[in-house]
Parts: sequence; structure tokens; C-alpha cells
Amino acid sequence: MNYPTETKCDLKLDDESDICLKQMIQPAPILSNRLEGVKFVLVVLSSKGMVFDLGALRQRIVQAYSDSMIFFQTSSGKALGPVAPHKVDLLIDFVGPGQRQGFFHANCLRRRARFAVGRHAGCFRKRIYDRIYDEFGNDSTCPSELLQRERYVQKQVLALAGVLFIPNAEPTSDRSKTIALELPNLQRLSGVQRF
Repeated sequence: MNYPTETKCDLKLDDESDICLKQMIQPAPILSNRLEGVKFVLVVLSSKGMVFDLGALRQRIVQAYSDSMIFFQTSSGKALGPVAPHKVDLLIDFVGPGQRQGFFHANCLRRRARFAVGRHAGCFRKRIYDRIYDEFGNDSTCPSELLQRERYVQKQVLALAGVLFIPNAEPTSDRSKTIALELPNLQRLSGVQRF
């Protein structure tokens, strides 16, 4: 499937629509991160915040890797649902810096996986994981609020794993105080009866 890399539009869009449109028309870098022959995916969840429920996360990964089985694990190593096999094809590690995890747990996870994607959360991961997202690097668009930061970083980790995430029901900012100011002035019509 060919996706356009640029679009020219004369419409003035709000910020949320503009972000969604940019993500929809530029999936080529994310799709180039996809791997071949992925049957088993192990997802290690962050202990700071779950920004996606397990069903939605499973659906996104299955859309990217249609023949795969997805297994979830906490940062301490406990399985959520069925236990993953000893060898997996893809490891997606959402555990971030400062979160509780065994010192050599990342090494154990890496030995189990054929390909590993995660966050830069310790001295070993940058050397042992195949793809790392460094949230403290030179990414100036990373938000500072905790849950927004987790949402942004986890989407970036999914992109490194080749999982396309186009938001279709993201919460928008509260505009209840300003929407009335943007409405045109109402004029009284003559001949309208008041009740």
C-alpha cells in the first residue's frame, strides 16, 4: 500500500485534527520498522501508568502482526493472562527509568526474544536491545506531565516495533469556556414572539 508523504491542504484545521492528519499521511517510517515472521509477542507493561487497556493494545499489535499471539507481563515478571513461551519473536518493553525491575531482568528478557524494543531505562538496555527510544535525549516534543509523557513514550516505542497507532478517539482539550466566544453574534429578529 502506498501512502503519501506530503499533502497540501488549504483548509485551516484545529490542532487535534492536524496531528491526526499528519500521523495518517506519514506511516511509512513506522511500517518500515515491521519485522517478518513474528508469531509470539511479549509486552512488558510500565509500572508508572497504563495508558492503553490490554484489549486495545492487543488489537493494535494484531493489526501489525496478524498471525501473532500476544502475552502481557508486569515489570516484576508476573504474567497477566496466559504465560508466554520461553522463546518469543518480539519483545516490547514499556518499563521506563526509575521503575522497579530486577537488575538483570532486562538481560533475561533479551535472551528470550529474537528482537527487542524498549525504553532507555538503564545502563544495559542501550547495548542489548535492538531499538531503544530515549525520552531524555533531544526530543523536545515529549510532554512533562506523567501520564501524557507515558502515553507519548509508549506510542514511540510501539512505532519502533512497527505498530501503527493512529488515534481515533483521543480526548481533546476542554473548550467549554471558549466555544461561546467563537459563535457569531445573535441578532433579534423582528416579529418573533416571546414566550
